[in-house]
Amino acid sequence: MGMRLLKTLLVMLAALVGGYLAALGVGLAAFDVFEVSQLEGANAMGLAFFICPLVAVISALMAGIWYWIVSGKRNPETRAAPGAKTRIAWVFAATVGGWIAALLLQWFLAGQSYETYIAALAVSLAPWLGGIGLAAAAWWMQRRG
Repeated sequence: MGMRLLKTLLVMLAALVGGYLAALGVGLAAFDVFEVSQLEGANAMGLAFFICPLVAVISALMAGIWYWIVSGKRNPETRAAPGAKTRIAWVFAATVGGWIAALLLQWFLAGQSYETYIAALAVSLAPWLGGIGLAAAAWWMQRRG
């Protein structure tokens, strides 16, 4: 189980980096093809700070879910554990709670100026990080011993 999780995380990391770079390349090419105005760099900032991270996170989630399903054991006689629905409900609730809490953090920090790229990136990705982090924590706490 541990190696499967580690491999899934590595696939997600590769998809995260690949998705960001692919979105960046396609976006820059589209800027040239459609002759997008680069006045004050607003379009490039939108690409680098919103579009690329969004595409990267979505591709990482899709790759992780795909790899987790593909790498699982396929035994048609196996049934779901009795507490599987409860576990899924807790993970879903934790994901929604993390997303809302991080949106609240973004609302509190609205209008702030950040001196480093890392701080700005962390605040902009806070809902994703909060949702994924709390979902992982809930899954870990609900797993069977």
